[in-house]
Amino acid sequence: MASPQATSEPLLSFCRNLRELRIVSGEPSYADLARRVPGRLAGGTLSPLLAGKIRRAPRWELVSDFVTACREHAQANGITLSEDLASLDAWRRRHEELVRALNSASAQRPPGELVRLLRVARDDRPPTLGELTDGDLGVSRPLPGTDGGYIARSGFDEEMRSLLALEGPPYPYVIAYGEESAGKTRSAVEALRAQFPAETPVLIPRDGAAVSELRSLAALLDRLGQPVVVWLDDLTAADLEHLTPELREWLSGRTVTAGTIQARRFREIREETVSGAVPRDALHSACLVHLPLELGDAERAQAVWHFEGGSAPRSFAEAADVPQALEMLLRLNTSGSVNPVGVSVVRAAIDCHRAGLVRGLTRGELLRLLPSYLPSLGVPPVTDAQFDQGLAWALDPVVRGRALLQLLEPGSGEPRWEAARELVAEADSRPVPGSVWTEVTDMATSEECMGIGHRAADRKALGYAAAAFTKAMEYEPCRVYALLALGQTRRLLGSDTVAKEAFRSVIETGEPVVLVAEAAVQLGDLLRKEGDAAGAEEAWRIAVATGDERNAPMALHQLGLMRVKQFDFSEETESFFRRAAESGHHEIAPRSWVLVATLRNYHGDQQGALAAYERAAEWDNPHVMATLGDSIAELHARIEELAEIHGGGPGAEEDVEDLLEWAERLEALGDPTGALAAFRSAADCEDPEVRARALIGAAGILTAEDRIGEACEAYEGVAECGVPEREAEALYELGMILHRKEDWEGAHRAWSRAVETDVPGPAEWAALNLGLLELKGGNTDAARTALLLAVRTEDASHRAHAAMALALLGAEGGADDEVVDDWYRIAIESEDPEFMPSAALALAGRLIDRGERAEPKRLIDKAVDSGDPEAAVRGPLVRGMLHECDGDEDQAASRYREVIEFGHPEYSGHAHLLLGRLCIRTGRVEAARWHLQTALDAVQPDHSAEAGVWLGDILLRAGRTEEARRCWERVVDQGREPHASNARLRLAAFDDDTD
Repeated sequence: MASPQATSEPLLSFCRNLRELRIVSGEPSYADLARRVPGRLAGGTLSPLLAGKIRRAPRWELVSDFVTACREHAQANGITLSEDLASLDAWRRRHEELVRALNSASAQRPPGELVRLLRVARDDRPPTLGELTDGDLGVSRPLPGTDGGYIARSGFDEEMRSLLALEGPPYPYVIAYGEESAGKTRSAVEALRAQFPAETPVLIPRDGAAVSELRSLAALLDRLGQPVVVWLDDLTAADLEHLTPELREWLSGRTVTAGTIQARRFREIREETVSGAVPRDALHSACLVHLPLELGDAERAQAVWHFEGGSAPRSFAEAADVPQALEMLLRLNTSGSVNPVGVSVVRAAIDCHRAGLVRGLTRGELLRLLPSYLPSLGVPPVTDAQFDQGLAWALDPVVRGRALLQLLEPGSGEPRWEAARELVAEADSRPVPGSVWTEVTDMATSEECMGIGHRAADRKALGYAAAAFTKAMEYEPCRVYALLALGQTRRLLGSDTVAKEAFRSVIETGEPVVLVAEAAVQLGDLLRKEGDAAGAEEAWRIAVATGDERNAPMALHQLGLMRVKQFDFSEETESFFRRAAESGHHEIAPRSWVLVATLRNYHGDQQGALAAYERAAEWDNPHVMATLGDSIAELHARIEELAEIHGGGPGAEEDVEDLLEWAERLEALGDPTGALAAFRSAADCEDPEVRARALIGAAGILTAEDRIGEACEAYEGVAECGVPEREAEALYELGMILHRKEDWEGAHRAWSRAVETDVPGPAEWAALNLGLLELKGGNTDAARTALLLAVRTEDASHRAHAAMALALLGAEGGADDEVVDDWYRIAIESEDPEFMPSAALALAGRLIDRGERAEPKRLIDKAVDSGDPEAAVRGPLVRGMLHECDGDEDQAASRYREVIEFGHPEYSGHAHLLLGRLCIRTGRVEAARWHLQTALDAVQPDHSAEAGVWLGDILLRAGRTEEARRCWERVVDQGREPHASNARLRLAAFDDDTD
């Protein structure tokens, strides 16, 4: 019997601690961890680390990144971690202890003794993976009406394959679990075939007892010279009884052990109803991979392609490997099909707690919440008896006397229940359903809504947070707090008017001081953003007057910044920064000292500036230190330059060219007011060129400030100067302004005048916009004339845009194929990143329809390789059409499903339509119905109506006449031709047959 390696326990202990950190941090996914530390964490790296399948200490940098990512996930979800788990110093000590332990241990594993007993053998040797059929490995025969195709399960496939890929020894020990008929064996076998070469030996024990007799194969395994796979499909408690710790240890040194188990057996073993300690330990020590029943859109699309029924299984959530609450989670996650009502009751209680309603729930409240959960489990509304049975199941103890649902001590009134707290903590990764937020807010008292609002805000459910805070205002002791929170939430939602009203209401109360100060600071910020400098200053002065230690310094700092932007470098401005700096606020003080130093330097007080810089540096604030190193000189130069320009003042120099230069410099330095005054002074010049330049500069500033009437007058003034180049530029910009204001006639006049100037560049750009405007009005001849002028431009983007419009116009107008193709080729040759990919895909589709193959493939590759995100979605769509034309239906369906997985609002619907039509051709009627219904429900103008016509035909042939009628009526209501006319014809024929 082999003894464990000396290094095994330190490694396993370290990895268990890392798993515990991930669990208590809210069970972040590998993808979430990777996003928080970009480029440094990957599932292939984390899988072995968390599974304990490593042979040496992980790099400290990897551990540090992992701990940091977990901490950030916990903070984002409102989870407080213990210092022992959150401290990098504590993890550094653990890592150093691990390294010392590994360095002092022996890496040599003594040989063990094995026994052999296999179910399948080839010529007195183990079979290889390539020799075994799916049936040999336990995969069930395809169900009636299926073609046996594999439904890829992206989450399961990635996790299962990454675990099987772990290097050894010790080699991985992985068990897939899930509901009966969820496809565990098929998915696990697909993972084996994807991960291991065909020549990999596979040991399939004949029965459970044979597992413990594998030792007789020791000599054979040594001769093979490579790890083999031990396959344990459809495990039972009796099978696991033979997987003792010693045997598992021995196997981990020589074999990859993989298997499957049904969720029901899993639950029974974990709950100690049918087994002893060995089976439970055998499950606990495995890397468990859950295969849920729930299918995503892309998986569902695969299912309806391979399975004629086309219906998606019920959903059930994934279990987490949590040491303390694992049994509870497994009971909850594996009982969806056994007791869906009980599972729904528990999930409702969990989500209420997560939503901030932390009290117990009454019977009526639980019943009220059930409709948010039962439909996903395929359960209709429940009776009182069914609810009572589900409640009893939830109250049945799972481990150590703890049940999933806890009955609170009855004080007075009706009984109340709440979810077990440890279960709430471990089940926090799912989003709270929107309907639950609404119900919880409605059920809660105004006092309780304060906590609900904060919890919703923490979870970024801002609309629900605002509703909760609004109700919380009814509770007088919390009214001011709720008002402030409502203002903050409405500000985040972009409802500035409501936010300002809330902040003003807080200020009017006069207390508590800290809330008044915070409301005043935020009100000032909003008013400054709107350009109300006087209002902003008044609000910030209110915050300063409160003397609040946090918000008063912020208000002083904001006052100083606003004065600086107004080129007020006076002593009062400096006093704002100095008072903020002297407050000791950890963020504001160092920043304010920097600005005090800058103003001292500007006034020539070098010693005072140096002293202020030193005060700023005392804080050791990273942002401020970076500013001291990189930005002070630039800020200093900017202020001096502004002061110099303002000191001279517009008009101080007689040279009008200098005046224009001052104006342009002022605009570049962020002083639009001074720049506008300088431009207007320069516009008084009699020189037409200078006057035109000045008016264009002034018009640009006026446009940015939304002073549209004055901007239009300035551009008209440019046109009167008689300088063709400036006139064309001004008329083009004038048309842009009028177009944004939806003054179509005004925009048409301006662009027409710009075209008449015949100035290269602006005239052609105006022609493009004029053509598009004519198209919008249905004037195709005028549009074509304008676009033909526009396509002459040297500007690649405008030329590509014009060519695309001409191509579409030609295609709709019945132009020759070669003419339309040439317009698309002009757009493609422009290499413009916006229009080239669309043109390439459009041309590819046209050529495919005409039976060509080589050029369409090249064009599709060109579009997809461009990096354009829309082409990345549309490219597979066109590829699918190409495969369909070639008669490769499976490849076509695969490409369409790829598009569906993107979830693009336009192309996913188109893919559903194409896949639905393909399913009709291949005899998958139910699959076609599902795809076409999805496309119809998407209400996408170009494809929804067509899908509705096809769907109505399918329903009519199936004898579902009323459904067919409703379907065609929806198409008629959409009004999309020719499909609406086709639907009317069908309805008329249907009515005639009925008569």
